[in-house]
Amino acid sequence: MSESITRSSDELATQANQRILQGDVEGALSLFKGHLKDDPFDPKVVGLVESLLLAPDQGRGLVDFYRDLQKTYPDDWRLVVSLARAYSKTGKDSLAVVQLQKLLRTDSQHAEVWMELATCYRRLDKIELALRALNSLIDIQSTHAPAHIARIRYLVEAGDLTEAAAASIFSLEVGGLEHSVRDWIDKVNLMLEQGLRPDDDLLYR
Repeated sequence: MSESITRSSDELATQANQRILQGDVEGALSLFKGHLKDDPFDPKVVGLVESLLLAPDQGRGLVDFYRDLQKTYPDDWRLVVSLARAYSKTGKDSLAVVQLQKLLRTDSQHAEVWMELATCYRRLDKIELALRALNSLIDIQSTHAPAHIARIRYLVEAGDLTEAAAASIFSLEVGGLEHSVRDWIDKVNLMLEQGLRPDDDLLYR
């Protein structure tokens, strides 16, 4: 994140906190909406919104917040991802999947959408579908490192070390991956080729 965005987020947080202290929660949320329409994935502001709207029995407020934002700016695919993440935060990964699949039917080029879909399927214990999403992303963007890493991790977590080894070999043959990523895959592959499960310190490094 750039310095200017960080500074803007900090200033926004200060302004929003002042409004909250004055009892104007809606005013604070309005400030957040104004910022998120331009930078939907700003982690600081996303966290502040969740801290306000994920209080006990108020999870619905988080979904309503992002649904309203997405309806206001329907052409921004990032806001669909934000809405899906809101569903996931409230324990509704199945509804998040619906949003993400709908988006992919019209635009399948964004890595964040595929990664979010894979994460949702993983939480739903639908590993095969999660892997299918990662494979689709790798077909579209062969050097997207998080997809290669997640695919190997998911296969190891599922106990399929043979497939994990095959996936790691495939990834090592992909040109353009960062050196640090290739180094990690190489170390994981070394253990998998011996029929060993990589230890968690390595697997989640």
